[in-house]
Amino acid sequence: MKKTFLAICSIAVLLYACKDEDVINNPDLESTQATQDHLFAEQTFNDVSRIVKEGFLESGASKSCASYNLINNNSLDIDTLIINFGTTNCLQNGKLRKGKVVITYSGGYHDSLAIITTTFDNYHINNNLVQGEIVVINQGKNNNGNMHFTTSVNNASIITNNGIINWSTNRTREWVSGIATYGDLSDDKYNITGTANGIGVNNNSFSVEIIDTLKIDLGCLPSCVINKGNAKISPNGYTDRIINYGDSLCDCNFDITINEKNYPLLLN
Repeated sequence: MKKTFLAICSIAVLLYACKDEDVINNPDLESTQATQDHLFAEQTFNDVSRIVKEGFLESGASKSCASYNLINNNSLDIDTLIINFGTTNCLQNGKLRKGKVVITYSGGYHDSLAIITTTFDNYHINNNLVQGEIVVINQGKNNNGNMHFTTSVNNASIITNNGIINWSTNRTREWVSGIATYGDLSDDKYNITGTANGIGVNNNSFSVEIIDTLKIDLGCLPSCVINKGNAKISPNGYTDRIINYGDSLCDCNFDITINEKNYPLLLN
């Protein structure tokens, strides 16, 4: 009887140990934290890009929320545009904002080789503090005859109630529709390729590669503007995930594929 009992105990210990080892070696079916953090950062900086482009259209005018202060308006040197949302929250483009977006530029958005650099001064979106630098360079027309830009987000962070997201990206943005109607952003569409990397709120790092060109439709704002394409995200210690951005709908619904199984994700 004692031998039988010991054998059963040994089997139980072995099964428990194997199960625990499987969980450790295959942490791939549960967490989508890195994916959520990447998508949130991506959405945040896409939103900033829209605010910057709107700033160039305002020509120093003021809205009920933001004011636009153009400094050293001289086409021969670098100028500065400050978009100031004030010190208390105000609503613009469907989001609460406060603080300043500071833009220095060597030319207009349409000008070939223009360099547009964006930084932040206590800038918040929906009470999340946004920091870092965005550098956009107009590379002129590509082989398709479309204007295209290189965009880098450097040393960026978003401080949220859940923790800090660190995020950087290097991308190429091809302007495929809406260039003829410069004053109307709602018909602007872009194709996006490139990579990203970051550290999520759980302090785990990840890298991202766009594997099927992302489609941006600015007419979708204030919802998520990327509504088609796929990216591969590789969180440290986890198997790769595939982000499916949808099928041209203006929503924030994504499908995350992990080991051939889909997990729906809604980004608020």
